[in-house]
Amino acid sequence: MRLCRKQLWTAGIALVAICVVMALAGTNAKAEDRPTIIVIATEEYPPYTSKTLKDFGVDAAIVTAAFKLEGIKTRYKFFPSARAYILARTGTMDATLPWAKRDGREKDFYYSEPVIAVDVENFFFLSDAPLNWDPDRPDIAKLKDLSIAAITGHNYGTAFQDAEKQRLFKVVRLSELQQGFSMLLARRVHAVISKKHVATPVLNERFTAEQRRKVASLPISRANAKFDYLLISKQSKHSRFFLAALNRGLEKLRQNGAYQRLMDDLASGVYSKRNR
Repeated sequence: MRLCRKQLWTAGIALVAICVVMALAGTNAKAEDRPTIIVIATEEYPPYTSKTLKDFGVDAAIVTAAFKLEGIKTRYKFFPSARAYILARTGTMDATLPWAKRDGREKDFYYSEPVIAVDVENFFFLSDAPLNWDPDRPDIAKLKDLSIAAITGHNYGTAFQDAEKQRLFKVVRLSELQQGFSMLLARRVHAVISKKHVATPVLNERFTAEQRRKVASLPISRANAKFDYLLISKQSKHSRFFLAALNRGLEKLRQNGAYQRLMDDLASGVYSKRNR
């Protein structure tokens, strides 16, 4: 049976309408797969991350600027280090910052491109009780039977972590770096381990000049620079999207000069000034 022109015209209009609806539905679905907010678990770790610093610290400033270039807003939530890691690992948070590369973390996370080059860990000790330590020839066995203050949840590298497990020396894990330096000054530990950029604000803000003069430091090693990364949880629904977006944004930051301006701010002390 032949269809009249009117029927063909009506059928054509209906088909076009269906196609338009399907196209719009597809566009909406794609939009839903492009989240505009990422929730990041972090910790008090100035000058890299802190709720009392400009932009929540230099690491957070870099990550925020990179995501902004890709149309994504950042939301930071502060927790103790170990809890921030667990909340991201389980997918309660999309990601966590700042973390170094360590064996085994790839099981639960995607590493972003490097966010920032950071200083190496240092041993802080009393000037009148120097450590037997050579940064050019680091030998963890020289720390045998010493007690060292460290932060709960932090991983200080394979050699240190293995020695801690084997009880070569005693590691006193604490929630705050200030506690470690108080114990050091009271001679309750032999050393504190921390990055110098992190330890310096704590010493300057929480201890007197006389107390600071009693403290000396040595880098664990003089090896190549280490980096901080954003760890993106593989449990996050949008993990791969966030990873690609951040990496694109970081590259754009470096190309447009904004990254270097943030590094200049760090060097000039912008991220050492607490918000009042």
